[in-house]
Amino acid sequence: MSITLGQVIWSSVKPIIKIYLIIGSGYGLTKLNILSVEGVKCISSIVLTLLLPCLSFNKIVTNIEDQDIKQVGIVCLSSVLIFGTGIFFAFVVRTILPVPKKWRTGILAAGMFPNISDLPVAYLQTMDQGLIFSQEEGNKGVAIVFIFLAMFLIVLFNLGGFRLIENDFQYLDEESAVGDTKDEESRCSTPDEQPVILGETSYSGGGAHKNSSSPNLLTPDESQSQSIDSNYPQPLHSDFDSQTTQRRRRSIVSSVRTTELHELPSHTASELVREYSNVDQMGRRRSASHHSQSGFTRRSSMLERVQSSHLMRMVTTDVNVNAQDFKDSGKSLPKWLYKLSPTRYIVFFLKNCLRPCSIAVILALVVAFVPWLKALFVTTSHTPKLKQAPDAQPALSFLMDFTSYVGAASVPFGLLLLGATLGRLKIGKLHPGFWKSSLVLVLLRLCIMPIFGVLWCDRLVKAGWVNWDDDGMLLFVIAISWALPSMTTQVYFTAAYTPAEAVDTVQMDCMSFYLLIQYPLMIITLPFLVTYFLKVQLKV
Repeated sequence: MSITLGQVIWSSVKPIIKIYLIIGSGYGLTKLNILSVEGVKCISSIVLTLLLPCLSFNKIVTNIEDQDIKQVGIVCLSSVLIFGTGIFFAFVVRTILPVPKKWRTGILAAGMFPNISDLPVAYLQTMDQGLIFSQEEGNKGVAIVFIFLAMFLIVLFNLGGFRLIENDFQYLDEESAVGDTKDEESRCSTPDEQPVILGETSYSGGGAHKNSSSPNLLTPDESQSQSIDSNYPQPLHSDFDSQTTQRRRRSIVSSVRTTELHELPSHTASELVREYSNVDQMGRRRSASHHSQSGFTRRSSMLERVQSSHLMRMVTTDVNVNAQDFKDSGKSLPKWLYKLSPTRYIVFFLKNCLRPCSIAVILALVVAFVPWLKALFVTTSHTPKLKQAPDAQPALSFLMDFTSYVGAASVPFGLLLLGATLGRLKIGKLHPGFWKSSLVLVLLRLCIMPIFGVLWCDRLVKAGWVNWDDDGMLLFVIAISWALPSMTTQVYFTAAYTPAEAVDTVQMDCMSFYLLIQYPLMIITLPFLVTYFLKVQLKV
């Protein structure tokens, strides 16, 4: 049944209205200080570790069959082309237009990685009302999006794509920061003593130098922590009492730091940097020093040891990974095995496969491609008949109910977080002429790359790999994946690699400006692409 051009245009614009209303809600909650930086971080962790894995597992198991393995291969190939085209355009812009030296590789990541999860899922879930696509077709499209997401995670984490962001940062070496090191060690060894005098050192995002060394007292957070420590004298009764008191003291200090974070001025670094920063001025991981200061005893609980482990930190957050994690991969193996050059690459790759979303996609694909295994979860025309549960449903259908119910919150929360992120961004002083570079790269990404996407879909059909009638949803998802803005995760990566004491935050300023100018333009470019693709290519 053919539909009018007006219906196609409205069907293309309606999802954008819903998406931007949710993004605007997150933006408003941030501006009203209802959704704080800590709240964003907590919600993000919940989405990454529970909601998104549940949604991806449910959609892939339900909608991918063993005969769809060719489509999975096409999605993987299309992902490589999208990432490759994006980084090529970014390289061209960096070569011919002015880009700050401190964002030479960050711009490559900004051009390479699209926001390939929440936006296309929200778009598809609005278009599956029957006018354009059926609900079954929409669910199939969502499953395809999560295969794109799996490729995104593999390239960004397993293959080290995050290094493009990290390489922009040059930290102070140990020789130039020896004074800070000694002071930090003295604080770690004597956490209950009086505040000590520090040499004030300012960090520059790309330069390995420091400013004046005039003496100053500790920061308000550190002095508050010291004063709280002095109010809780060390007990003399037992190790258990000592450990309990230390936990209580750490809890109080943490609550004080959280409360004061809203009141701290933002003239030295943004709230995102203060909350997400994982390194000091020398590039050392902050969590390590905090861990040593917290006074953990050898008799700490197994739960505490698991929570503080490097592997748990890597797989449960999206930005707590850096080059040091790669260097440390495989250290627990025998020395002769660790010295082999491929060892660290293989171990690091496998460790990143333990991320909740990666595990969910891998398990879901295994279940989807094994018919008798899939029959335990769902019943389709291609699954064998197995003994059902008392309610005439597959034996493990309760897991599908759980993942469907919980995973439904993933996309709304993801879009709220997107709005909250945009609301936190602040643009500082830009490098001369950088606005031209950003604008050109945005135009290439949102206006030129969609043309490449349409041509790629046409080429797939002419090569005989797919056809417009049977694989329309696959081709539609591929096309819109070429037209997505850059990932917002890069904002958090940039904040994580920026020392909290940083004065010069060029990387954050560049990323903020580049990201903020994309979303107003997407209101026009994405509906235009969808309208053209539906009416001209799919001939709806």
